[in-house]
Amino acid sequence: MKVQWQVIVGIIIAILIIVFGTTNMGTVDVQLMFWTVQWPLIIVILGSVVAGALLVICFNYYRTRKKRKLATGGQQKISKSQK
Repeated sequence: MKVQWQVIVGIIIAILIIVFGTTNMGTVDVQLMFWTVQWPLIIVILGSVVAGALLVICFNYYRTRKKRKLATGGQQKISKSQK
């Protein structure tokens, strides 16, 4: 049930991003360190969304991995104490 809600919320957010992006079709100047490029605003918005999503995925992966490591370490301590 939890995954279904996540999918529904994800679809709603994707639709909002698409609507917001299509209403902002102008070009913008983007400064990248030493040079300036002109990109459509939709590319900048989608790039920001993708970068944010990747950060969230990385942080969740790190947190999950840390929890698993702690759980595995706890299991090993329990099995050593029972021997």
